[in-house]
Amino acid sequence: MLKVALSHDVDRIKKHYQYITNSFKSLSKGNLKNALYHYLSCFGPEPYWNFPEIIKIEESYGVRSTFFMLDETIPFKLFDRKNWQLSVGRYKISNKKLNETVQFLDKNGWEIGVHGSYLSYNNESLLKKEKENIENIVGHKIIGSRQHYLNWDETTWKIQKSLGFKYDSTWGLTNDIGFKENKILPFKPNNDYFIEIPLIAMDIPFMSIKNRWERLKTLMDTLEEKNGIFVINWHQRVYNENEFPGYNSAYHRIIQECKARNAQFLTMSEIYNDLEKNWIL
Repeated sequence: MLKVALSHDVDRIKKHYQYITNSFKSLSKGNLKNALYHYLSCFGPEPYWNFPEIIKIEESYGVRSTFFMLDETIPFKLFDRKNWQLSVGRYKISNKKLNETVQFLDKNGWEIGVHGSYLSYNNESLLKKEKENIENIVGHKIIGSRQHYLNWDETTWKIQKSLGFKYDSTWGLTNDIGFKENKILPFKPNNDYFIEIPLIAMDIPFMSIKNRWERLKTLMDTLEEKNGIFVINWHQRVYNENEFPGYNSAYHRIIQECKARNAQFLTMSEIYNDLEKNWIL
């Protein structure tokens, strides 16, 4: 049986400088209508706040997922353009509306994990603080992590384990879908209870592939045959059709394709518990 773990990295909950940059991008392509939309969208409902939409979708299919929450504190650097994407418009983990939503999700069958900040992959004290901040919101220990931008080095797993994480799902591709270094199955990087559960498909790489559905079917066939886990990451901000055309419907179709195979849908922590009890890999 194919086992599926739906997940969402929560990088942004509000559109910020994208109102302007997306407008200019559309203008440069001659798309005046789209440019106007991006400019005027700042006066309407927040296009990146998509928790209600995700809840609605997943409840309609009777499934639950894992939300990896980001507590980014990287300082803003005006003259470093690359820094803007990391620092400008990031949400505060203390946001009251966000806290209420996270608590609702946690109490109603969804899982909350830690989306380690951009610089925390090799910084134990920073990741420790982020983990504690998010645990204070839900009121209990968190066992799962995924690093922002899939940042990783040889110290990451040791740091995560030392902080009490039981699983990680950072191991994956950033510009394609499939198996990083051909690792299909979950594995124990420290040769102990800590488990790495590979990420198989992420939204932006998936939507950039022309033969995406054929590739997806092949991946699902392999995972089903090898007893792997189909881990999917669909960022929380991409469910607005005007902002990310086709992403919402693609998420529906992925769930439908899995349902057609009688797949079992589990949160990441449920996957971990299942692997821990039945470790045969």
